[in-house]
Amino acid sequence: MAPSSSGAHIPSSRAYTPGQGQAIEIPRPKPNYPVYNLIALGRIRFTKAFAALVALSVFLSVAVSFLITTIIAKNVEVLAARVQMSKLPFHGLITFDRDMGDLTGFQRSLKWSGSTYRVKWAEVESNIGRLWLLGTGYDLPEDAIQLLFYAETGDAEPSISAWLPGNPSQQLRWQNVILPCAEESFPALHGWALVHPDFISKLGNERQGILLELPDRLGFNPRNPVGTSTINRYFAQVERNVPEEATVITPYSGTMSLRRATRGAFASWQVISLLVLLSAAAAITCVLTVSFLGRKRSLGIFRVLGGTVADLRRSMALEAAYISLPGIVLGVIAGRRFAGLLETGDLMPPSAYVIAVITGILTMAAGVWMPLQLIKNANCDQLLNNRPVYVISNPSCANCGLCGGI
Repeated sequence: MAPSSSGAHIPSSRAYTPGQGQAIEIPRPKPNYPVYNLIALGRIRFTKAFAALVALSVFLSVAVSFLITTIIAKNVEVLAARVQMSKLPFHGLITFDRDMGDLTGFQRSLKWSGSTYRVKWAEVESNIGRLWLLGTGYDLPEDAIQLLFYAETGDAEPSISAWLPGNPSQQLRWQNVILPCAEESFPALHGWALVHPDFISKLGNERQGILLELPDRLGFNPRNPVGTSTINRYFAQVERNVPEEATVITPYSGTMSLRRATRGAFASWQVISLLVLLSAAAAITCVLTVSFLGRKRSLGIFRVLGGTVADLRRSMALEAAYISLPGIVLGVIAGRRFAGLLETGDLMPPSAYVIAVITGILTMAAGVWMPLQLIKNANCDQLLNNRPVYVISNPSCANCGLCGGI
């Protein structure tokens, strides 16, 4: 019996032919921040106690950080104010203990607003102690030396005998010695003297140096130094840019050295701020983890209805941001109030505000990390059936959640 025509297979133009179809691109859903905002605010309203504990932890971390930063800055200010600026015959001097080669690149890296000049200097031993000879005495005869510090010579005609370190056989002698009176000397340059640059070239142990000069428009007189914020910034920049083997001599050298020493002495106080940050972060982690465990089923329903892991993480991150913001603001206000009660110094450093805000953000970021990891590793089965969720899950147990992981 012949098959009927009704049962014959008729090819359709709509039939799918393998290899000839086009891939369907499913666009990634855009973040829906109004929904995240609604979820975050709703959770805060229904968990006010948890929100208060998190905000309190951030508040304590920020306030302690602000207070400690201000204490360090005020002590640095008070101690540095007790050191007077040194008067010098030049604006600044940089000396190098070893050969630096061509100093052109280094002079550019200083970013000095004025002029820089290369000079020579040398070190010798003498009958009046160690001397550092600076070759900027262009007007001096080669057999003359001009001391920059006050020295007692008695009634006799002053003369200085010297020799190179490690080579006593190479004797040097100056009969023409120019001595400054006590009022015209430079106490900060004790041991320094000026000689003709050709004299240093003949010693054979010359070293490199750079003389600094500020522009005239700044009106800075190194013989009667009066500091300003602009000049202070210039000299501080030089101190930061020089290598370790260089020595910087400026009217600010004593003040800057004391500032560095004071900051180093009080640096251990930042450990207190770090401990408070870690304690606050641990408290936030505990509170948000408990909050996560209490709403696993609602999060699972949200996942079933089409919510993604990214949606859940963004809503919790937004919730943490809303809670931490009042804690950061109140912490800065409280820290400033407590810092104002300190009797030392009048400075309220801008860095205290920056560090306090950063501390608050880091506290919340560290505290919310574990709950965000729990959301990332949880699947719908674990959330809806109240199964364990691991911060670091074992891939072989990702589906059941009954064992493995941390």
